Amino acid sequence: MEQWATKEEINAARERLESGHTGYQRPAAYAVGVHRDGETTFGLTNVGTSPLPAIVLAIECGHTRGTATYELTPARLASAMDALAPAEACVELKHPNLVEWKRLAAELEDKGGQPVAVFVGDLSDSPVDQHDRAFRAAIA
Repeated sequence: MEQWATKEEINAARERLESGHTGYQRPAAYAVGVHRDGETTFGLTNVGTSPLPAIVLAIECGHTRGTATYELTPARLASAMDALAPAEACVELKHPNLVEWKRLAAELEDKGGQPVAVFVGDLSDSPVDQHDRAFRAAIA
């Protein structure tokens, strides 16, 4: 299994993934949350940070640019976690997105719910749905 043990290797992997995902533009903000009992919640949000998890998640969702939300399956969330896992070899970084995605996957197994990915292309974009509105409230 490929491993990215240094910040340089992580940056190189990110650059490779971004350049290989045709039309991709980094989002201004993104997160994975859970929709349960009519409410979407987020344990970790990213605003202008963490571009590697953003591209990994974008590839899994088929997202390239703009503001959009995607309902995920637990299997697709697991696939995104697997794609990001090589970054764990870099002990200089804490990998909060991977930690959160693992926590969320365990929570989904225990409590159920629908994992949801939200990407905001520009913070001035209007929210596109209830998941995006919940995300905007979380980052406000």
